[in-house]
Amino acid sequence: MRHPAWPRAVWIWSAVLCGIAASDDEFPKNTNDIKSLTVDQAKSLAKRKWALSLDGLTTVSDEVARSLAQHEGTLSLDGLTAVSDEAAKSLGQHEGTLTLDGLTAISDGSAKSLGQHKGPLLLNGLTALSDEAATALSQHTGRLSLDGVTTLSEKAAEALSQHKGPWLSLGGLTTLTDERLATKLARREGYLALDGLTTISDGVARALAQHEGLLSLNGLTTLSDEAAKALEQHKGTLYLKRLKGLSDEAAAAFRKHPGILLPHP
Repeated sequence: MRHPAWPRAVWIWSAVLCGIAASDDEFPKNTNDIKSLTVDQAKSLAKRKWALSLDGLTTVSDEVARSLAQHEGTLSLDGLTAVSDEAAKSLGQHEGTLTLDGLTAISDGSAKSLGQHKGPLLLNGLTALSDEAATALSQHTGRLSLDGVTTLSEKAAEALSQHKGPWLSLGGLTTLTDERLATKLARREGYLALDGLTTISDGVARALAQHEGLLSLNGLTTLSDEAAKALEQHKGTLYLKRLKGLSDEAAAAFRKHPGILLPHP
C-alpha cells in the first residue's frame, strides 16, 4: 500500500506461519497453494488461529464462503475475481481483516453486504464504484482501502466522505481536478490517503486543506507557492514525503508546522 500506516503486509504477515503450524496433514504447508475446498475442508481451516491466506482460490461456493467467514482473524482471498451476492453476505459477517484484492467489480448488493464488515477491508482490485456501491461501503466502520479506484463521481465522493471508519485510502486516484469533488472528500474526518496524486491545483489544495485529521499526499512531488500556502492551514497531520522543489519560503513555512511531514533533507 502507498499510505504510511497499517501496510497490507502487517495485516497478513502470519498467514504462511499459520499454514505451517496446522496439525491437519490434509492441507499443504502453504495454504496459498490450495486451489479448491469442500465445505468440510473450509470448516476445518476456519478453526485455525490468526491469519488464514487462501489466495490460490479463484472461486468459492456460497457454502464454502459461509464456512470461511467463521474464521476469526485475517482472511485473505485475493485470488477471487468474483463473488456472488450470497457469498459476499457471508463474508460481510467475518470478524477480522478481510482482503479481497482480486475483485475487479462488485454488485451493489455485494457492496451492501461488505459494508457491514466490522474489521479492516481491502478491495484494492476495484477500479470503479457505482454511486450505490460507494454509498453502501460508506457504512463500513473499519479501515477501508480502495486503492484501485481511478475515478469517482461527485455523488460517490459525497458518499465516501461519510465513511464511518477511522481510515480511508483512495490511492488509485491519480488526478483530482474538480474542486467540488476535493471539497467533498475533505469533509471526511480521520485518516484520508490520496497518495496517487502527483500534482494538484491551487484550488484543490485549498479544498483539501479543509480536511481535519491525518491527510496523506505522499504522491505529490511539486506544489506551487499558492498551493503550499493553502496546505499550511491544514489542521492535523499532513504527509508530503515525496515533495521536492519547494521555494525557500514555502519550505520554511512547512517546517514550522509540527504536523507537516516532509522528505528528510
